[in-house]
Amino acid sequence: MDYKSRFSEFNRPSFFSRVDADHILDWHIGIDEIGRMSIEYRSNFTARRVQGTKYIEVHQYKNDKYCTIRFSLCDKELNDLFFKFCEDMVEKTRGLESASLGYNAVIDRFSLWKKMFFSPRNAILSEEKIMGLIGELLLLKNFLFEKYGIEKAIDGWSGQDCTRKDFSYEDKWYEAKAISFNKDTVSISSLEQLDSNIPGELAIALLEKMSPSYTGITLNQLIWDVCESIKAQDAKELFLSKIESSGYVYNMAYDSFMFALKNIRRFNVDDLFPRLIPSNVPSGIVSAKYEISLIAIKNKEII
Repeated sequence: MDYKSRFSEFNRPSFFSRVDADHILDWHIGIDEIGRMSIEYRSNFTARRVQGTKYIEVHQYKNDKYCTIRFSLCDKELNDLFFKFCEDMVEKTRGLESASLGYNAVIDRFSLWKKMFFSPRNAILSEEKIMGLIGELLLLKNFLFEKYGIEKAIDGWSGQDCTRKDFSYEDKWYEAKAISFNKDTVSISSLEQLDSNIPGELAIALLEKMSPSYTGITLNQLIWDVCESIKAQDAKELFLSKIESSGYVYNMAYDSFMFALKNIRRFNVDDLFPRLIPSNVPSGIVSAKYEISLIAIKNKEII
């Protein structure tokens, strides 16, 4: 359903229309009393305390026929995100076994959105961290999901813990990097980053920064795309919690960081790979940051 088009049809306050006559839940969208786009769920339920955010106001009330919980958008700059919110709330409750499960399902779904996309946090990640997170997500989406399965791939993601590899599994580990496409070195931030007794891979996403008008990769859209590809609810919640741990909260400012993906290069990391690890540096050196030449490791590239 095109929610942008549906909302454009409403031109007066306090007018609501049912979203889908075939849906197990009674969802309505429209314009509230003060002119804000809103989505509401109607049923007979015992209301719980639900706290909104500075972007989404939550209002619950009861009349003679039913109870209502309404979500109203407070910031018009987030219109496009609100359309996705409405779609997600409707579609993720479509398959409920019973309408009696509706209210709790609605509250639980809103809790995810509240934590991830409607948090009041204003600071955004640095460009370096934006690129780094994009590199991890691209490896997850384009390679690890297929190799290990979605749930196992997400479970092995530990990039937020700087003392561990970005992705760790029984047989292999993966360290993800993202650099400018015209750079010929990659930075390694610690002695432990490439250290392991089992085989591993260094995956490098080559990105070119583009103007915001270019149709490429933004962190906001990439996170949304990956999230949408995850069908199991437990896996989706785990993914969102790990995204949150990375310091990300939806912010329109991320859309100004547009990138074109030029390539993802993967390299085998073994005993012959040039790296600094605790066992091969002089005694007394406890930390180090260094650069590896991509030309020097070309013979380790996985074709």
